[in-house]
Amino acid sequence: MNKINIRGLMIVIASVICAVFLFNAAKDLFHDRTLERILSAELAAGKVSNKDLVGKVKHAYLEKRYWVPDSFSFDDFEKRLGRSLDKAGFKLLPVSKTVKESAVKGRKEFREEASFPVAERSSSNPIFRLTLIRRVTPKPAPPKPKRPKLAIVLDDWGYNTKNLEALLQIDEPLTVSVLPDLPYSTLIAQKAKERGFEVILHMPMEPKAKMKLELMTLRTDMSENEIQAGLSKALLTVPGAAGVNNHEGSKATEDRRFMKIVFGELKKNNMFFLDSLVTNYSACEQTAKTAGVRFVKRSVFLDNESDPAYIKKQLESAMALALKNGSAVAIGHDRPNTIAVLKEAIPLIESKGIEMTYVSELAR
Repeated sequence: MNKINIRGLMIVIASVICAVFLFNAAKDLFHDRTLERILSAELAAGKVSNKDLVGKVKHAYLEKRYWVPDSFSFDDFEKRLGRSLDKAGFKLLPVSKTVKESAVKGRKEFREEASFPVAERSSSNPIFRLTLIRRVTPKPAPPKPKRPKLAIVLDDWGYNTKNLEALLQIDEPLTVSVLPDLPYSTLIAQKAKERGFEVILHMPMEPKAKMKLELMTLRTDMSENEIQAGLSKALLTVPGAAGVNNHEGSKATEDRRFMKIVFGELKKNNMFFLDSLVTNYSACEQTAKTAGVRFVKRSVFLDNESDPAYIKKQLESAMALALKNGSAVAIGHDRPNTIAVLKEAIPLIESKGIEMTYVSELAR
C-alpha cells in the first residue's frame, strides 16, 4: 500500500512538474510571439520587412539586425516601439546610436546603427536586442570662425635696394608696391615674387599740390590713349603685378573720367585697385564698382612720421580696425624703421588672432 502511495505521489509530482514546464514553455512561446509580433508591426510601419534582415547574433539573448531606409527616423521608431512594448508588459531599455565608417568599392561610406534593447517590465536585463542600420551623410564640421585679416602694403620701391634684404627676411604675407620704370623696379618685383610676396604697381598719378612729379605720372589732362599707353608701359616694368594702387593722385582719384579709363585697363587685365585714399573726395570706389573692378581702400598710413613709436602706434590702430571690422589695410613705405617695427610686431599681430594676408584677398 505504501509503495502504491509513493508511486502515485511521484506520478502526481511528475505531472505537476510537467504541467509547470509546459505552462512556462507555452507562456514563453506566447511571450516571444507577442514580442515578435510587436517588433514586426513596428518595423512594417517603417517599411521594413524580413527581407531587410541582415543577421542574427546570439548573446545571452537574441539580436536581430535590419537595414532600414536612409530616411528612417530612429527617434520616431523609438517612441512608437516604447509605447507598444509597455502595453504588452515589456519595456525599452536605453537606446544607443553609433556612426561607423567603412570602405565600399574604394569609397568611404558612413552607417548609423541604433540598438533597441528590450526587457521584461520588472527587469533591467535585456531579453532581446533589435539593431537597425542606415546609411548616413555625416554632418560637415562646423566652419572655423573667420579670423580678422590685416593686409600690409609697403609703397615706393624701385629707387634702390637698401632695405630689400630686411624686407626679404619677413616670413609673412606682404604686398610690395613698386614704382614703375625706376632703376630697380623690375629687380625688386622679381625678388619680392620669388620670396612669396604679392606685387602691385604703385602708379604715379597727378596730385593737387605743385610738386616734382615722377616721370611716368598720369595726368588728368591726358587723352584716353595717353592714359592707357602710360599705364600699359608702367606695368611692363613691374612684372607679375596683381593690381595697382595710386602714388599721390589727390587730383586724379577725384576725376571720374580719368579713373574710368584706368579701371577700363585694369578690367582688361583682371587686376584690382587699392585706393591709397589721399583725398576725402575720391571717386574711385563708385567708379570701380561701375566698371566691375575689384576694389579695396587704405585704412591706416603707418609711417607719416618715421619715429618707431609712432609707427607702432599706427600699426596698433590698424590691428584694432581689423578686430572691429573684420579686415584692415595698412600702408607703409620702403623705410628701415617701418620694416623693423613690422618685423618686431608680427608675434603681437598673431597673438591677437589676426591673420596677415595679401591686399588682393580683401579686394571686392
